[in-house]
Amino acid sequence: MNTPQDQSGCSSNREPLLRCSDAWRDLELAIGGVLRAEQQIKENLHEVKAQIHSCISRHLECLRSREVWLYEQVDLIYQLKEETLQQQAQQLYWLLGLAHPEASGPV
Repeated sequence: MNTPQDQSGCSSNREPLLRCSDAWRDLELAIGGVLRAEQQIKENLHEVKAQIHSCISRHLECLRSREVWLYEQVDLIYQLKEETLQQQAQQLYWLLGLAHPEASGPV
C-alpha cells in the first residue's frame, strides 16, 4: 500500500517530468517558429529582389529613352550648325566674287 509520503513522493517525481515535457513542447514550438521565420525571410528576399529588378528596369528604360532623345537633339543641333556654316561660306564666296570680278569661283 501507498502511504501519503509515497504518494507525495510520486507526485514530486512527476513534476520534473511535466516540466521536462513542457520544456520539450516549448522547444518544438520555438523550432517551428524559427523555421517559419526562415521561410518568411526567403519569401521576403525573393520579393525584394523582384521589386529591385522591376524598379531598375523601369529606370533603365527611361534612361534609354532619354539617351535616344538626346542623340536626336545633338543630331539636330549639328545639322542646323552645319547648314548655317554652309550658308555663311556661300555668302563669303559670293562676296569674294563681287570683290574680284575676274574670279569665277572659290579659290
